[in-house]
Amino acid sequence: MTNMNKSRLRFTRAIAVAGITALGVVMGNGTAPAAVDNENSVQDVNGNHIRVVMGDTNIQGVMPLDSSPLSVEFFHDGYAGFEITGPNANEFEASELSFGYQIGYPVALGGALVVLSTPSLDWELGANNAIITEVFPNQALILESGTNGALGGAIIPSQEIAIELEPGGITTVPVLDRQPFDGPAALVRMNGMHGSVSGAVGPVTIRPYAMVTTAGGNTAMTYGMPQQLN
Repeated sequence: MTNMNKSRLRFTRAIAVAGITALGVVMGNGTAPAAVDNENSVQDVNGNHIRVVMGDTNIQGVMPLDSSPLSVEFFHDGYAGFEITGPNANEFEASELSFGYQIGYPVALGGALVVLSTPSLDWELGANNAIITEVFPNQALILESGTNGALGGAIIPSQEIAIELEPGGITTVPVLDRQPFDGPAALVRMNGMHGSVSGAVGPVTIRPYAMVTTAGGNTAMTYGMPQQLN
């Protein structure tokens, strides 16, 4: 691979979430079918189309293990990603991908928490990746020849994130916060993410979101369907 190709595909810097450092780059393959559930886009002044998507979303509420009427639990699978097409798509660097949840509830008691446990979060790049080429069909044309296979790796190993709930209304819970990627596309896949909310009074509703922000300041944000957990 040429130095230019390496520059365009490199994983630019590690994310620090709850003190966890990113793991190294490894080879990866995606074979599962992908469905886009929601998306949004913006066009910059140079005519580049910047698109953010979420898909394969499966949020399942389950009976809380503590059996408390003030607790809810859920599991989440799915992906979030972005694609840039246009005259300068291959030149983009440090585009930042974020995703997380908005959690709504009428009232939260003192000490109320939302806790997320992530078995792993994987990122993927590459023209030969089955998921990316299905979600972003032009990706194979954008990436230069010689990028055999799909570069990927774990950006967040298994971890736990705990955030206090606001007294009432909506609490935003970032899982991936402004993770930088170089190049025209990236995709992050969530498998078996576990969440729990304790101390919330009344119905608890969750809504996933994803956002991409380019180094030039262009932002596209998309929201999934809200789902009541209890």
